[in-house]
Amino acid sequence: MVEREKHLTKQLWHSLILRAVIVLGLFVALPPILYVTFRQADIDRQRLLLESIRVKGLTVGRVLEERLQRADIIPLFRLGEELARFQTEGVSLRLLFRPSEAPSDSGFLYVASAPPVPPDELERERNKLAEAGVLSQLGATCGGDMPLALRLDRENGLTELITSITPVRTQRGCWALVISNDLTEPSEQRLGQPYWQAPEVQVAAGLYLGFAVIVFLIAFDLWHGLRRFAATARAVAERRIEGRFAQRNRIPELQAVAVSFDRMEDSLRATASELRQAAEESAHAFKTPLGTIRQALVPLRKRLPADDRRGQQALQAVDAALDRLDALVRSARHIDDVVADRLDPPREPVDLGALVEDVAESYSDMAVTRNVTLTTAVESEAVAPRGGRLIAEALGQVVENALSFAPVGSVVTVTLHRGTGRILLIVADAGPGVPPEILPRIFERHASFRPAKEGRDPGESNFGLGLWLAKRNIEAVGGTIVAANRPGGGFIVTLILPAV
Repeated sequence: MVEREKHLTKQLWHSLILRAVIVLGLFVALPPILYVTFRQADIDRQRLLLESIRVKGLTVGRVLEERLQRADIIPLFRLGEELARFQTEGVSLRLLFRPSEAPSDSGFLYVASAPPVPPDELERERNKLAEAGVLSQLGATCGGDMPLALRLDRENGLTELITSITPVRTQRGCWALVISNDLTEPSEQRLGQPYWQAPEVQVAAGLYLGFAVIVFLIAFDLWHGLRRFAATARAVAERRIEGRFAQRNRIPELQAVAVSFDRMEDSLRATASELRQAAEESAHAFKTPLGTIRQALVPLRKRLPADDRRGQQALQAVDAALDRLDALVRSARHIDDVVADRLDPPREPVDLGALVEDVAESYSDMAVTRNVTLTTAVESEAVAPRGGRLIAEALGQVVENALSFAPVGSVVTVTLHRGTGRILLIVADAGPGVPPEILPRIFERHASFRPAKEGRDPGESNFGLGLWLAKRNIEAVGGTIVAANRPGGGFIVTLILPAV
């Protein structure tokens, strides 16, 4: 179990899918990590720049605060000139006023600005302050400097950053000096903007998305090419298409693999052909001396007296040995043919209905000997794409296994059922079934369970190879085999084959 887990772990580590998942995880995780890291750096940089701008605005506000204390005695039309004296390049000053007799929740009015600003721009700025809740807070107290960082985009394309408001209470009312800075430098234009709106971030995101799309397309094309490579290999191996695999391969880097595949395919087919030829030659070589021995026994039978019991028994023993040798020669040839079919399965379609009937007919004598009824139920016509001899051998092994376990007088049923895209060959018996602890490994080599009492010859040998051979043959033609205990008692084996 430990070795198997290590093997699975090693296979998983070398899996292309796992590596693709890791790369995908890196693609997904890298942008958020980089974004958070660089955004924090940008926030720190903007904080320092903003503090510098605020300090400059607050300095101007402190200088003007004394003038605002005397604003009550300065005519309103002269306030703009007064502000202009302190206005510097890149700094804009606005003066708002709310009379003392006005309610605390009433709004502020712009009374002066430096440099001069059109009324509609002033109104936009006032609305911006109102939306931020600055004016309502200022109207309630009219005291304390208020540092801000409100962006204001002008119609002329320039951007200002409102950095502070300095309120001054006098007898006439509440004066408020709004200080803003022009954002002319690229580094300053980012102040108050979300980091994702930065041009370099958007360009980087576009490049990343483009790169991700290219990588995805390459990965998809590679995946599709590998699947097509595998499908072509299967089609060539099953002779569904003509030609060499190397001629149909479209991936230059896998050309060496395709050439090796063709060589392996040629080797397997040559080996299968040699096995069939060797089986035929061996059978012929054995049958000739066996026939000679049988012919030599004819005059001996004629010369041997009928009352010579020992001589008659010897002849009978020789006849039995010859019959057994004939059976062994046929069996050896059959096994060689099956092995050859596994290496190079015949490509002719197989009529499974006729195959079921032939297999049942070949085991009818065994069923009669054991006093068991062997029946077939061909529910529909079905054709397998290839491997007739392999399927017949597998079905025969399963039927023989069922007959060996079936109680006297019971029934063994072989059913052919065609489903969607697959064909089921079902062999069911009324035997004792299989213990649950043995069932998971019932198709392993030498796995066997034989109850002590089942009405069979005590001298009959069993090596636990029948179901293993059946599984091997069915998998060789692209199918699967499963087994289970029947709920009402007995055992059921299902051979699942691909349909044409």
